[in-house]
Amino acid sequence: MLDERKRQVLRAIIDSYIETAEPVGSRTIARRHDLGVSSATIRNEMADLEETGYLEQPHVSAGRVPSDKGYRFYVDTLMEPHAFSPLEYLRIQQEILGAQLSLERSIHEAARLLALLTQSVSLVVAPSMDQLVFKHLQLVALEDTSILVTMVLHPGIVKNRLIRTEQEFTPEQINELSSALNQKLKGVTYRDLGPTIFSEIIRDFGEIGQVLVELLLQGLSEEKGEQVYASGAVNILNQPEFKDVDRAKALFEALEQKEHLLNVLSSASRSSGVQVVIGHENLHDVMHDCSLVTATYYIGSDVVGTLGVIGPTRMDYAKVMAAVGLVSNSLSTLLTEQK
Repeated sequence: MLDERKRQVLRAIIDSYIETAEPVGSRTIARRHDLGVSSATIRNEMADLEETGYLEQPHVSAGRVPSDKGYRFYVDTLMEPHAFSPLEYLRIQQEILGAQLSLERSIHEAARLLALLTQSVSLVVAPSMDQLVFKHLQLVALEDTSILVTMVLHPGIVKNRLIRTEQEFTPEQINELSSALNQKLKGVTYRDLGPTIFSEIIRDFGEIGQVLVELLLQGLSEEKGEQVYASGAVNILNQPEFKDVDRAKALFEALEQKEHLLNVLSSASRSSGVQVVIGHENLHDVMHDCSLVTATYYIGSDVVGTLGVIGPTRMDYAKVMAAVGLVSNSLSTLLTEQK
């Protein structure tokens, strides 16, 4: 464990480096932070912190930068939590809660707001198709043998499909079929759909049942996978760490790969609260210069997705963690109230 003086020096160095992106020397710490000790004493403490792996010396100079180990100790032990002002807090909540948008639009809005708050890349994983629950199904007879099928799925997804049948149905028959199908499907999740339910729908509803089963199977095959929404990728270019074109290009290519992003975010869904993965703690090489801050969001007590922020290891961890926590809580509140 580090003694109190080393903690103060490490915290001062990391705070300064996050702010300036420049290696920090003992004179800077002595001048900007009132630690009550001389520059020489700070220099000795910095040497000890480097020897124990909390700091690194990137060039032949007096300046030091935090290592991944130093950032980890900072996040877990030293960091002062960030508190949004009451006005900021209210504005952020209203941006998400006040919109009353569809699930997809709400997720886009959460991603946009998170990127804006953190000036980093934000990611939101939407619920997969098999997590959705049938709330309502409506059939509407159109001209000839055309029928509009509207499926309302929780949370906040509406799907419309136009189908054609060989026989004509009266509006009364369509209403009866809608009512019967609602009794069959209401409250059922996509993951619970299977041969038994499909065969019952075909048996009980004939031609419309057959077409509806084909529609449901199509939805499962096309949209079962989780979708990842990203925002703020251009913010990466504003960070000194990514002025190197090759480094920035590698990260942009990773952000375009859906499976890669899902793998990066998957571990977060196994834990509650805000999680931080720093530098080489990331399993993927392209992420070794980055940190990832994530949280899950809920409907009631059920986890339905993950959101997070990717930025340089020099990110403002306190602010980013506060933003991720606030946006995930706001999105959870919105989806739970819509239930």
